[in-house]
Amino acid sequence: MKNFSRANTGIDLNLIPVFIEVVRCGSMAKASVRLDMSRPAVSLALKRFNQLFNEPLFFRKGLYLEPTEKALALTSSLEILMGDIHDNIAEINSSTKTLAQNAPGRDIIMQQAESSV
Repeated sequence: MKNFSRANTGIDLNLIPVFIEVVRCGSMAKASVRLDMSRPAVSLALKRFNQLFNEPLFFRKGLYLEPTEKALALTSSLEILMGDIHDNIAEINSSTKTLAQNAPGRDIIMQQAESSV
């Protein structure tokens, strides 16, 4: 199994949601509100994410950031990947609950737990 840690790849995956939100909002200020982060934290995260690429991902237009074509294409791919991650986690969590709910002796354990309270 490959090691995808930040130490090995140099990529901090926590930067991806920040990048996606800035593209969606067109503004670091709006993205900071939606992400519940400070503006400087969003700015730093976006700067670090931009350093992964050989060309800029945004052009400044007054108070707003306009994503480049490369940024839009990247956003589309990353949104799909992030959606897949969330779907997989939700599926695992729901299947775990289903397995636990169907476990042999579950009713007896639940009754014992309720009677001891």
